[in-house]
Amino acid sequence: MKLLKTSLVLVTLVIIASLAWYGSYKSDMKKLEDKLRTYLTVEKGMDEQTITSITARRSKMPMYPVVVKFKDNPEEYIYYYREDEWIQLAPDPNS
Repeated sequence: MKLLKTSLVLVTLVIIASLAWYGSYKSDMKKLEDKLRTYLTVEKGMDEQTITSITARRSKMPMYPVVVKFKDNPEEYIYYYREDEWIQLAPDPNS
């Protein structure tokens, strides 16, 4: 009986920890998306209506890229936030 209670407590703790991590992850992704939207509309002067979607995700390199799609351009623009600045990775802004 004691083993069953211990197992139940451990499973409950693992579930709570997993839900807390997932909630934190989703919150961090939402913050990145909001920061990029603000950067594009306020600092770059883009009209918010031209932005179709902004999606942050986890990947290997960079760790948290943010993908932007615009109405007038089917190409995906990939940004990365590092040291208080946004860096456009693709398409190459220098070409």
